[in-house]
Amino acid sequence: PAFPAFPGSKKMPRLLVLLVALACGAHGLADLPHRARNGIAVVRRPPVKASEEAPVQTIALPVDHNGSTNMTFNNRYWTSTTYYNEKRPLCFLNMGGEGPAGGLPGGLVQTLAMKYGAFLVQIEHRYYGESLPENAFDVSMLKFLTSRQALADVAALIDHLNSQLTPAHCQWFTFGGSYSGALSAWFRLKYPTHTVGSLSSSGVVNAIFNFTGFDEQVAEAIGQGCAETVRLITATFEQAIASGQGAEVRALFGSSPKMTDADFFYMIADSAAMADQYGHKADLCNAITELTPSSDPSVVMKTFANFTNTFWGSDFGSNCFYDTDCLKNNPSKWQPTSRAWRWQKCNELAYLQIAPAQNSLRSTKLSIDVLLQQCTDIFGSIFPATAATNAYYGGANPQGSNIFFSDFSDDPWQRASVNKTLSADLPYELVVCDGCGHCDDLHTPGSSDPAPLNAERAHFETYLVKWLGL
Repeated sequence: PAFPAFPGSKKMPRLLVLLVALACGAHGLADLPHRARNGIAVVRRPPVKASEEAPVQTIALPVDHNGSTNMTFNNRYWTSTTYYNEKRPLCFLNMGGEGPAGGLPGGLVQTLAMKYGAFLVQIEHRYYGESLPENAFDVSMLKFLTSRQALADVAALIDHLNSQLTPAHCQWFTFGGSYSGALSAWFRLKYPTHTVGSLSSSGVVNAIFNFTGFDEQVAEAIGQGCAETVRLITATFEQAIASGQGAEVRALFGSSPKMTDADFFYMIADSAAMADQYGHKADLCNAITELTPSSDPSVVMKTFANFTNTFWGSDFGSNCFYDTDCLKNNPSKWQPTSRAWRWQKCNELAYLQIAPAQNSLRSTKLSIDVLLQQCTDIFGSIFPATAATNAYYGGANPQGSNIFFSDFSDDPWQRASVNKTLSADLPYELVVCDGCGHCDDLHTPGSSDPAPLNAERAHFETYLVKWLGL
């Protein structure tokens, strides 16, 4: 059964709930991003879904928890008491991330809730899905889209749910992966009385301005031979565009003729990097293995375009996510993640994936000045406040307790994590195995999972039990 709605909350009609669940299905970036769900990849890595549905509820939350306006918005969330044991009240909350939520958390979170008798909660992150303030994507309103406001949303929801629980207090534990993994850690740091601990899977807690390490980690993970072929592909596209073939090159991916060179190079770099990030480096490297410096340039470009269009979907190259003009001028394509996540990067978090000075996989045209100009072109005067963000949360060296950090050997986002155990109550584990990618531990445990992944999950569970006092 779903948890009862509390005053100030609303339930959506059952038919709409079902449609939302079918359309969205998953939460956070343990899953493939929405722009990459129309190809083979989504079959290989299906979204993490719960085995039950629950009606969506909404809570009225302040647009600004600091009180600069009295505006509110309806934030969506889902709950379930299916496994809840009132005699030992535990509550597991899955943090929303940079995309729509579509129902209860599945995967590891649901598995542990079933084992330990926990109340399940999923919150949708403000400015994603349908949790939208009025005129949400106007620059004047985007200033309220910050991690700090999102954490305050979670605290407010927990306060309300605690008032409805029997007994009247629950031991809360938060989960999240990628950006929501950072939020999970940050929530424990900033709201330690609201939660007893957190799992930060692939948690990007270090807001890096010049994120050259992303490209470097991809090169290391895919191996020297495959990396050289990716560099050949990048150089071939650079030469074609420099010789005036920009329109023909963009057409291979279905990209807009208006797409800037920088946007295009960002898109093709992401196509290659995401294959490694999500545990599919073999698919990438096998697809391009026959390309050599003597290959016809048209064959090189068509081969990579075919990989991109087949693996991620034929609309990957035309997605608004990569297109500065679209992100500025085409509101109909700003959802589900494009404009909101770009704002968070440009305003607060950066993670700007620029080309390293040497042996770059991505085009060297992707400099820090170029990526900052993309931000300015979309939003006007703006600069990512990474120094302030890291000063507030602690960056790669947060000071707190009861946070388990996990990373995975192929994932380039590990370079934005803590990278080491910080204390007895801030453990870190890097899962080392071929093909281990982003947030792998959040997926439903299975018999074919590699031994290092099973060991890490078991290790985390010992901390979960300890911190919950079980």
